[in-house]
Amino acid sequence: MSKKVEEIGNQYTSERNRKRKRQQKKMKIVRRRVTVFGGLLLAIIVILSIMLVFQKHSNDQMAVERKQKEEQFQKKQDEEIALKEELNNLNDKDYIEKVARDDYYLSNKGEVIFKLPDKDDKSSKSKSSDDNSK
Repeated sequence: MSKKVEEIGNQYTSERNRKRKRQQKKMKIVRRRVTVFGGLLLAIIVILSIMLVFQKHSNDQMAVERKQKEEQFQKKQDEEIALKEELNNLNDKDYIEKVARDDYYLSNKGEVIFKLPDKDDKSSKSKSSDDNSK
């Protein structure tokens, strides 16, 4: 049972139809504006998210680089301390005398230096004497 409804052509209905059409046009405009502004907002959020990810990645790389630089700095500081200690030792007369005696076999007047064989020297001498005896 379908009913066919006809509109009455009076001033009230025509005014109401115009208002409804204006309202529909306004709603279309509002929907378009909401869509455009929503799209812009979404685009801004996406761009900011991408920037955030790149910044995080960059910060992580910089943190790794900073840690490496700090380790290098610490090594350089340790090396500097060792060099200063060596410099102080080289300015010490007793240390220079000890190095001269131990490494270069220098002696004072009237001293005689005897070099004792090491454990490695004994084993090599015994091997060479075994080779000579054959």
